[in-house]
Amino acid sequence: MADLVDDHVETQLTVATFSTGGRRLLPGALTRFTAAHPRILLHVREGEPEITLPLVRPGAVDLALAYHFDGPLPLGPGPNTGLTWTALLEDALHVVLPQAHPLATRESPDIAEPAAEPWILGCLKTEAYLHRYAERAGFTPDVRGSTTDYPFARSLVAAGMRVSLIPSIALVPSVPGVRVVPVKAPAPTRYVGATTIGRHGERPLVAAFLRALREQAAQQGPSGPDGPRKSAT
Repeated sequence: MADLVDDHVETQLTVATFSTGGRRLLPGALTRFTAAHPRILLHVREGEPEITLPLVRPGAVDLALAYHFDGPLPLGPGPNTGLTWTALLEDALHVVLPQAHPLATRESPDIAEPAAEPWILGCLKTEAYLHRYAERAGFTPDVRGSTTDYPFARSLVAAGMRVSLIPSIALVPSVPGVRVVPVKAPAPTRYVGATTIGRHGERPLVAAFLRALREQAAQQGPSGPDGPRKSAT
């Protein structure tokens, strides 16, 4: 693919990402993109979706890699209205247990089976989601702690803090002393996508980077079923 810029024009692209998505999706996408467009100046900003999504519409970032759990897309109302969401991954959450836990040998337990266990979580949003999901499953989780780091949460499980709920793309690198068990369907899921503004055909650099993200996501797992979606204007 030819570069999209004239030799005498300095062009740049700013991409925002949350941390686990950045670790698993962004490096491969960056490699693909820069191989095809070596003269583009790339900038990367890290932040949670509630921070980065409002930066897309005014142009502070050109594309934001983000996620949401069940419920509406994180696109509005307010500064996110009119943004386009392109689904990339369905990121199922897994139960993480100490290796000697009775459920560690189960192929796919129900989320309610470790209901009475103490929970340690690696993200405040995961905690809020667990409470909603647990309510539907008929139990109230005993959350003993919440961190901002998934590997740290898994280390605490290995040290005896019992149970955690971790997205698939946050399970690498591995942590010794724990077992990762998929949850019986319908499993709790985090939906990962890219958020942009405007028609991609009018912004060839954004369209090219979005293609690179799709190619990388295809190597990670299944993409979301709904394709690109746009919020109400």
